[in-house]
Amino acid sequence: MSENWRFWLFLIMIPVLLCMGCTSDPDCLADRVNTLVGTDTDYALSCGNIFPAVAPPLAMTSWTPQTGTGRIIYQFQNGSIQGFRGTHQSSVWLGDYGSLTIMPMTGKLMINPKDRASKFNHEQEVAKPYFYETVLSDYQIQVRLTATERCGFFQFRFPRSSEAYIILEPSSGKGTIRIIPEENKVTGINVDGGDGNPKNFGCYFVACFDKPFHSWGTYGNKSIRYFSRGGKGQSFGGSFVRFRTRQNESIKVKIATSFMSYRQARLNLQREIPGWDFELIKSKGKAVWNRELERLEIRGGTLEQKMTFYTALCRSLRFPRKIHEPDLAGKPYHYSPYDGEIHEGVLISDTGFWDTYRAQFPLLVLIKPETANEIVKGLLNAYREGGWLPKWPSPGYRNVMTGTPADMIIADALGKGIRQYDLTKAYQAMLKNATRVGDHGFEGRVGIQDYSWLGYVPADRVPLAASRTLEFAYNDFAVAQMARQAGRAGDFERLIKRAENYKLIYDPATGFMRSKDSRGNWIEPFDPLEWGNGFCEGNAWHYLWSIQHDIPGLIELMGGDKEFIDKLDRLLSQPSVIRPGSYEVVIHEMREMQKIGMGQYAHNNEPLHHVLYLYSYAGQPWKTQMWVRKVMTELYSPTPDGLCGDDDTGQLSAWYVFSALGFYPVCPGQSIYVIGSPLFEKVTIHLANGREFVIKALNNSKTNVYIQSATLNGKKYEKSWLKHSDILKGGKLVFLMGPEPNYEWGSQPENFP
Repeated sequence: MSENWRFWLFLIMIPVLLCMGCTSDPDCLADRVNTLVGTDTDYALSCGNIFPAVAPPLAMTSWTPQTGTGRIIYQFQNGSIQGFRGTHQSSVWLGDYGSLTIMPMTGKLMINPKDRASKFNHEQEVAKPYFYETVLSDYQIQVRLTATERCGFFQFRFPRSSEAYIILEPSSGKGTIRIIPEENKVTGINVDGGDGNPKNFGCYFVACFDKPFHSWGTYGNKSIRYFSRGGKGQSFGGSFVRFRTRQNESIKVKIATSFMSYRQARLNLQREIPGWDFELIKSKGKAVWNRELERLEIRGGTLEQKMTFYTALCRSLRFPRKIHEPDLAGKPYHYSPYDGEIHEGVLISDTGFWDTYRAQFPLLVLIKPETANEIVKGLLNAYREGGWLPKWPSPGYRNVMTGTPADMIIADALGKGIRQYDLTKAYQAMLKNATRVGDHGFEGRVGIQDYSWLGYVPADRVPLAASRTLEFAYNDFAVAQMARQAGRAGDFERLIKRAENYKLIYDPATGFMRSKDSRGNWIEPFDPLEWGNGFCEGNAWHYLWSIQHDIPGLIELMGGDKEFIDKLDRLLSQPSVIRPGSYEVVIHEMREMQKIGMGQYAHNNEPLHHVLYLYSYAGQPWKTQMWVRKVMTELYSPTPDGLCGDDDTGQLSAWYVFSALGFYPVCPGQSIYVIGSPLFEKVTIHLANGREFVIKALNNSKTNVYIQSATLNGKKYEKSWLKHSDILKGGKLVFLMGPEPNYEWGSQPENFP
């Protein structure tokens, strides 16, 4: 997505990167992952907004090189490193909380991050999900990093120096540090918890060194206090310890984090990194990632496609974070950012449900149902402690995006047989979203009172009214599924009827969804190309299709299959015109859509992720096959600029994983998938129940993107969709691929999703 030289340079580097691990041994799938993908980012054009995290799946704390002090932690184009951060950031737009930075250096002590930054070379950089390595060229220090769920482990190799320093500082400058030279230890707390957290929030850390300190101190307000053992408050900056090193002498540092106490941090360290064997912890981290990635086994495809696939799968398995911690007996308990108390049980954070309910969570439901169940349990614990289901926990409530997407998360788990949680409490929480008015934006659905009376959210009373109406209708569908499970027939009938409220804002004269005022008048003027004006991060072209729960109803509303197909064709074929509308300025989502060059289709943002699969609902699945393969081929690559938008806690990556398998969950909450165009010759899904589901694509190639015929367990299969239950039974789905569409396959009404 950026300059051609950078793209080709990185492609040249791919064989080198793979040789650092291995290329064919399935035990080395973790070495197919390149965590630099999506790091060539900027606020103006995100290309992923990803940092090269080192951490196991769903880890409480991730560790990463830090090239700047802003919200973009790591930028590929930035040639210097300011430190290595223990971070909890889920999105550059939300920022970090409870973070800690560590930085080695030699020579004169520099306390300003920009002053102490060192140049580094990407050719000396290794970036894997379980390991990171680079050389700080200004100091000739080799840095090696690995991690566990709550701890980071560093190995710094210094040159000969009488002034070898390791700096430790809470990244916000709002922390407290205590240096304990008798124990070769530094402890501290970062109290910066972002928005909306209780006053007693803090991320505690304990850092242990394998060498005695020669000297130590703290700093702040441009002053250095040698042999100071502690500091705190707004004026406090951080701490340093000093060593005298021989040439190539290594110093190891292991750092534990906890949201509860120093005692818990020490317990986390004792449990996760009891000794000083760096290679052992690194190998354990690699084994964890191999086990996770082996859930999906692929055959065929190019080297670049394999790297893209496993990198996307890795990103799909990173979030949400588990912020619960084990007690002495190994039972989970947690600090709650919702009430500031300690509670038993699990808790999750750092995921944008508005994004991830669409594919990232359904992917966990498919390949890690035990994790999906834990996520629902965590959601219900948040409800117990804070009174509402969170929309985008980070670490607690954030007033971000629209609707109540946790409803779809729970409905999808419920419909696919994941139910090891309190169903009564889940229904209570979801029904509250659908009926109660909150006092703050993070609570429930903003505009629910008007929606309950009018059937839509009025634009003269509530911002983003059209988006909210469409999302509330889908939310109602999700809550209705739980009402049916709970035997609440009256609630089910009322909610499933409300799920048709999207029809109230469809304007047949223009052929689009539109905002209305509280008197029922359309908001004028109206231009379907203008962003905002009732739509969240999009325009009327984007939100016309946001009826995942009732595509047949939308088709009928638009006049039938032909009109529906024609409108989809127009979406993808017209000029990629940008009109900022009420946004007034061009935001990155607009630039990204224009750069994609597929009409008004904006794959860079989540509201359109299901849209290419909608052709199958109107009898033209071959167009789904063509467009899905085009997006996989042109908008994803294993390069730093290899993503076309924000990955948004794994959603953009999960779209690729599902699509590469050959199917996609258009409507979470319904237990089916719509078939697309499988990317690989063979994929084996190793299911949690011990069975295997195999997808084979015979005669598959770059040009053979169209399904000619299919069989499921040896029987002819004409449907353009697949049941979740059929996958769980295990079996084999075989496609015959070809270079031209088969206009008969999946095109009859009885075979529509």
